[in-house]
Amino acid sequence: MTANKAQSPSLVFAIEVPEGAAIVLQPSPIDMIFLLLLGVALAAIGLVGWRAYDDAQKEFQALSNAKVWAQWLGEAGLQRGKADFHPQACALAASKNERPPLAILLEGSGRELLLSTESGQGPDTLTKPASDGSWRACEQVLREAHGALSGLRNPYSGEVQTSTVRCDAADPRTAGALVLEKAKPSLVEPRPLAFTRLAAEDLIQSPLKLRVSVCDRWGRIHRVADLDF
Repeated sequence: MTANKAQSPSLVFAIEVPEGAAIVLQPSPIDMIFLLLLGVALAAIGLVGWRAYDDAQKEFQALSNAKVWAQWLGEAGLQRGKADFHPQACALAASKNERPPLAILLEGSGRELLLSTESGQGPDTLTKPASDGSWRACEQVLREAHGALSGLRNPYSGEVQTSTVRCDAADPRTAGALVLEKAKPSLVEPRPLAFTRLAAEDLIQSPLKLRVSVCDRWGRIHRVADLDF
């Protein structure tokens, strides 16, 4: 067969590009506004995400600080009845069998002259008055430069870790602060323990059952531990 095969027809599309079509490809004012709003939205999302991450980190650090306080208070509760416990501002009151030396307050001196009750011999010793036995005095000693918990910082304020009476979202100073509560027997049967705030002036010279909690930035309270102090 010498005849050539018939070639199949091909389709050819021709697109005419009108003059000035490049102007159509440029963003319109509406496109510019949309892109600007999109950029603002993405920046806002990034900022919210960063704030959420930063807040979570601070909340975690505040919880960690509260656990350190709870550990120290729990361990101190087992030891603070001993005569050599330190700091003395957080110790239990001396028992009747362990009478302290007789103290005579020197009028106008602001100091005490301690006379040994075991013997009338020996020189007199001058010393500062003892702690008033309040939580304020104990907490102050713990927060001092060389105190047991002086290295803990409030992650929200950067200041030394402190306690507060209650969490308050309207008061940013309570963010990251500890809340300490003392237990009291309830008058309602079966008489479960009822916790009330441990105020700065409350005496701690007798054994206490404490609850340690911490405040977050939103004024919420997070319980950490119940312990014997």
